Amino acid sequence: MDFETTFIAQVITVIGFAIGLSIVVASGRYPRHIRNSLRAYAYGKFLVGLGFLVAGLRGGLAPDLLVPLANGLGIAGLSMNYTSVRHLQNRPAPPLAPVAVGLAVGLVSALLLLSGGGIASIRILVSFTTAAVLLVIAFEVLVRYEGRGIPHYVTGILCASLAMAYLVRMGAGVTQGEAPTAYMLDDGVERLTFLLTLLGTVVGAINYVLMASDEFNRELTKLAHTDGLTGSLNRRRLFELGEVEFRRARRHGRDLTVLVLDIDRFKAVNDRAGHPFGDRVIQAVADCCAAQIRREDSVGRIGGEEFAILLPETGVEAGRLLAERLRSAIERQLAQLGAEGGVTVTCSIGGVSLTREHSEFSDLMAQSDSALYDAKHAGRNQVRFYPAVALTPALHA
Repeated sequence: MDFETTFIAQVITVIGFAIGLSIVVASGRYPRHIRNSLRAYAYGKFLVGLGFLVAGLRGGLAPDLLVPLANGLGIAGLSMNYTSVRHLQNRPAPPLAPVAVGLAVGLVSALLLLSGGGIASIRILVSFTTAAVLLVIAFEVLVRYEGRGIPHYVTGILCASLAMAYLVRMGAGVTQGEAPTAYMLDDGVERLTFLLTLLGTVVGAINYVLMASDEFNRELTKLAHTDGLTGSLNRRRLFELGEVEFRRARRHGRDLTVLVLDIDRFKAVNDRAGHPFGDRVIQAVADCCAAQIRREDSVGRIGGEEFAILLPETGVEAGRLLAERLRSAIERQLAQLGAEGGVTVTCSIGGVSLTREHSEFSDLMAQSDSALYDAKHAGRNQVRFYPAVALTPALHA
């Protein structure tokens, strides 16, 4: 066998095993979806490394069996990269897809050998499949991945470049004559493809770790900014955004409305139906709020059963309409849930819109809370805004 191509294959094996082992050891400290992604990537490296090991050592060892095995292992390992990217985005990934793709390539390779197709035909099959898998991964990273950064673009471009190299290898398989199955091909295209694969293994692993690190940082940020029960913003983050929106509205003379929502008689809900049911009610109210607001709006849980909603670019009349729509939606959509616990689920909402008299965001919160108290005092399940007669016209008026 040619020493050069065999040596490159063995180096890929060693690096693949080393990367896989390192990532498996480090994966235990991460959240579940990132841990699953890391392990899928590591197992993929093990399979790719094993595939290149079998390919590099097949001389004189029943190559008609080992060639399909090497190709099946390599393709299955490469397909695990797609699985790892899906897990990293916390999206469902078909667990048996890599195995199915690897088995299919291995079986077709064996059939080609049995039918006299030879190494050139297998080279075409494997190159095409490898390019297809790489392009799917590139599409997933470059197009479908949310929150892409530099590591994602580098990974996507690397996968697309390697796919082009394997397509060139496929073309070489069309023009090349047959070679004994016990020997690795030793032309310039084969060596270049192997070298690019080696480079892609190293650079790809670095970028994948950076992608996982970015995802972990986003997860930490999410945990720091959101309420654990509802997934809404927590009090601290809601007030931070409120300060930002307040300064922006004052600076540019724009509207800003703040709503404060409280679930009516929530203590009675807990006392009658139990605290687990009360948690379900809080979650359902949060979901209803999120469904009614725009993408640029923000909802946060600021107390046990109390929520605040920031409505940038929203004046008093639009704010009243949204508040009433939200109150009605909660009463209507949570009626069935309330019936399960033998309670009625409604809410009271207080609101206020920005005027020249407001010097701090805390003024808006205090006045919306005062309006909420008025709604409670008036009989609950109502919307009240801070009295407009006590305030001057809005900034842009």
